[in-house]
Amino acid sequence: MLEVILHKRLASFQLNVAFTTGQELTALFGPSGAGKSLTLRIIAGTVQPDTGRLLLDGEPLYDSAQGLNLPPQQRRLGYVPQHYALFPHLTVADNIAFGLGHAPRRVRAQRVAELLELFGMQGFERRIPRQLSGGQQQRVALARALAVQPRLLLLDEPFAALDGGLRETLRQELAQVYAHWGITVLLVTHDLADVYALGQQVLVYDGGQVIQQGTREEVFFRPSSRRVAEFVHTRNILPAVVERVEADTLWLRWQGYALAAPRQPLAPGTSVYLCIRPTQVLIVRPERLTARRRDNLLYGDIVREIMHAETHTLYLRLDSSPAAHDLEITLPSYVYHRLGLDTQKRLMAELPRQALHVIPRQDDAVAPATPPPDAPFTRLTPEAEKPYS
Repeated sequence: MLEVILHKRLASFQLNVAFTTGQELTALFGPSGAGKSLTLRIIAGTVQPDTGRLLLDGEPLYDSAQGLNLPPQQRRLGYVPQHYALFPHLTVADNIAFGLGHAPRRVRAQRVAELLELFGMQGFERRIPRQLSGGQQQRVALARALAVQPRLLLLDEPFAALDGGLRETLRQELAQVYAHWGITVLLVTHDLADVYALGQQVLVYDGGQVIQQGTREEVFFRPSSRRVAEFVHTRNILPAVVERVEADTLWLRWQGYALAAPRQPLAPGTSVYLCIRPTQVLIVRPERLTARRRDNLLYGDIVREIMHAETHTLYLRLDSSPAAHDLEITLPSYVYHRLGLDTQKRLMAELPRQALHVIPRQDDAVAPATPPPDAPFTRLTPEAEKPYS
């Protein structure tokens, strides 16, 4: 387990973070300049904070109150910085073995051979970094970090310099490495695909602070603030007002519609943001309108659309709305054509009750009441992403 309390003031920036993470892969996510890489460098021991405490499995790595600050080589951490920092004059084998200078020659050779096999780099032992592709350099850097059998692995934007196809391949390889080693991993990224593919826990950074920590489902589908909702591309962040609260339903007023959402203890008149991801908006086929109970049916016209490689993004303007568009919908291309949306631009959409997430505006009070039962998460999987019903 890693326990972190860090305070660091720079000329025009201040880092103040506190979090705990277990034996899992944790993604540090947020915009550039938010303090993610600085956090990793402090944990690695290459930057000293002003005050704070770092505990790894109960052992202090840094404690300002005790005047303790272990040097990097004593922390037994694996660290892959941005751009990998391979030694340009050393071979692949020597780069991997760099941290094993204390070990017998036979042990070093065996360890290097195991890692070369793990990362599919056999035959590259005598090459130097400039003779490698970006993906190969990344594998060597990761192998070097793992060679010392670290208790904690720190990865700073490991895929940033790679193209899309290679990023996906290396994400899968990293997931396999994590499963093989079973150690705590901190991954810095600003790419949502990295976060969802790899992050079992997510720390959302903004302005030198952690503004939300949770599972990827919590962060993606239950953002704690409008700021987090924007970071995770919720897209549909709708200003609404609480109308009334019933036994299991929170009724909201938006664009003249009364919408049902999972119950929360909010007072009537409270201003909120109503959030739903574009992949969770359902397009209802008329012949299936009575197949089951429907929540929050809306009618409108597609006023704009964007075609991607395998998906379509639609912009829906509701009837009698003065807005350029009211909702964003994303659906697979085959569904787009199956529903005839290439020619039919009028549609019926449903905002499923359990897919709606309500964020009270910070300046509005929450009415005291018994907390509502937890609503199930809608997971970002192919099954859950079917935007029609």
